[in-house]
Amino acid sequence: MKLDHTPQPQTTNSLPGPRGRRLLTVKMLALLGITILAACIRLYRIDEIPPGNMYDPAYYGVDALQILAGERPIFFPTNFGREALFSYLVALYIAFFGAAPYAMYVTSALVGTATVPAVYLLVEELFSGENGLLRKYGGLLAAAVLAVSHWHLHWSRFGVRAVLVPLVSALTFFFLWRGLRTGSRRHMVASGFFLGVGAYTYQAARLFPVLVVLAFLYVAVTRHKLTRSDLVNLGIVSLVALIVFAPLGAYFITHPGSFLQRVEQASVVGGDQGLADNLKAIGKGVVDTVLSFYVQGDSVPTTNLPGRPTLNPFLCVLFTLGVVASLLRIGRARFLFLLTWLVVLMIPAVLSTYGPVAKRAIGTLPAVMALIALGALAPLDRLWLWAAGRRSAWAHAVPVFLGICIFVGLFYSAARTWRDYFVLWATDPDLFTHFEAGPTAIGQYARDLSAETVLYVSPIDPDHPAIVYNAQRRPGIRGFDGRACLVLPEETEAETIYVIVPGEDATSLDALRIAFPQGDIVAEGPLHYNQPYFLAYQVPPDSTPQISPSHPLEATWGDRLKLLGYDLDEDVYRPGDTIHLTLYLQALEEMGVDYTLFVHLLGPENPATGSSLWGQDDSEPCRRSYPTSVWRPGEILRDKYAIPIPSEAETGNYEVRVGFYLLETLTRLPAVDAAGLPVPDDSVLLAPVHVQSRSSGSGGLQAD
Repeated sequence: MKLDHTPQPQTTNSLPGPRGRRLLTVKMLALLGITILAACIRLYRIDEIPPGNMYDPAYYGVDALQILAGERPIFFPTNFGREALFSYLVALYIAFFGAAPYAMYVTSALVGTATVPAVYLLVEELFSGENGLLRKYGGLLAAAVLAVSHWHLHWSRFGVRAVLVPLVSALTFFFLWRGLRTGSRRHMVASGFFLGVGAYTYQAARLFPVLVVLAFLYVAVTRHKLTRSDLVNLGIVSLVALIVFAPLGAYFITHPGSFLQRVEQASVVGGDQGLADNLKAIGKGVVDTVLSFYVQGDSVPTTNLPGRPTLNPFLCVLFTLGVVASLLRIGRARFLFLLTWLVVLMIPAVLSTYGPVAKRAIGTLPAVMALIALGALAPLDRLWLWAAGRRSAWAHAVPVFLGICIFVGLFYSAARTWRDYFVLWATDPDLFTHFEAGPTAIGQYARDLSAETVLYVSPIDPDHPAIVYNAQRRPGIRGFDGRACLVLPEETEAETIYVIVPGEDATSLDALRIAFPQGDIVAEGPLHYNQPYFLAYQVPPDSTPQISPSHPLEATWGDRLKLLGYDLDEDVYRPGDTIHLTLYLQALEEMGVDYTLFVHLLGPENPATGSSLWGQDDSEPCRRSYPTSVWRPGEILRDKYAIPIPSEAETGNYEVRVGFYLLETLTRLPAVDAAGLPVPDDSVLLAPVHVQSRSSGSGGLQAD
């Protein structure tokens, strides 16, 4: 392959004389207008769309609150591990404007807006050696397409760190190519700085160094030699990048698993697969990634209008023409670099087993914009040259018509983006669920309560980042799964509020009304399918729960846990039935340890196992949603268990026994009865139950 080493002319920005200055002024005004347009559509109704803080965006809000509280992490190991730059930007926004639910979205929208002029600079530099329309307007057209791009708009409003990749890549390679063209060491320093910054953005940016080395290689081949200046410049870029990267690099050295943690989790290539399977997976990734541009985009409704390709039909045509035009110019280093950029930054999408392709391939976005501009203006330039040699009016009308088509296509792209995002996608009623607007509202409600209020939430995990962020990391929010248990204070010392999500937990509210009849609903969450998402049930101070186990029974384990009694659905069962048991347990002290509760069905020797164990249900209390390590002294837990009776169970009398043990050692917690006497085997006997054959004419009802 022979690369063209023809000296490149000056850029439009350096054209001498009034004409050049007028053109530059017009372009700067146009760029300002395009950037304002980009800002408007990225910030429009940002406080409503998206409607809540889904898991990933909310995590950046939690990170930001940690930063504002004085922590200074260089890398966040939570949520599969995340680079920190975006979280610091969110913290900066919150420091000035407050911790609104949309803080992450505004931050990403501002980053997305800043990407528009960055792409302009990049494309202006890449096409600075061209003639005609491509040199004059290539940067503006690329910026305009980016401003109205549905792909970039969606990620600019999504509130995650991947949106930084197009911005940082555009700046890295703008300064790199400007330095390569002018020999400016200052630009090489700037390129190295942004190359280092890229490591703090998203995993895809780890491929930037490959492109930097290839850019130097392509230029060296263009000149047919590698000069000392090339080596010095590459050294400058590398050294500055390493200095910027050093703090994160030190973290990766001391935490070696962090560097590839997410990559290994998402990779289609695995050591446990054969070569053929790995090649097949890679081939499928290539096909899926390419098709995502043209035919079938991401189907996840949070990240796309399901199925919408990354590019609309008009942009697909221009993108394809741009790839063809680059192939025809592949002897020129910058066009070869554009194609290489496209291929290299597609690798994260190709090798990922899950996750949105548009996100994994977001590093290609500046290159795609440049190729679209090339696909639009290169043919137009050719037509102008063709028409210039002809006298017929229709010949001159052809490039004019094509130019009009490009403008119409740009307006079509803007209208299509607006419709697809703000009309179709944003009006989907399921976005409330997809973006977890309910947990967001719970967090906001919790934030406004007094610090003395005791707060329980069911069945949503109070550690959900949407709750943690919107509650401003409010301490002491306790959560349990009301479908499995009910948590009751022995006596409410302060105002106590239960936030119940009735659409997911249909039992707790009725149970609370029985336990605390003096309570009342004091607040409702936002409407979701015409019903309040949550109901807040307030219990006044000095209230004692009204509980009455059908079988009162006292026993204690290690002076830490107390049994108050139990409910049993039947006392006679048949083989194949399920014993439904409710235990009433009380914490006697803070434990700080997670104990596992066992419920065993014991009877005659089981021929299949040679033991007396016929059935069991072992679990941390409340199906692990309220472990003993978080119980407050005096709290009462009404906990449900289910013990299946094997179909081969023999007719006879059986015992139901309960106890606690530490899972790590399987050591049982010592148990004593109400008289203080040790309980054999540290398992407390509840009531005997009888299992009779199915041929019997009477007996208990079979459980569902």
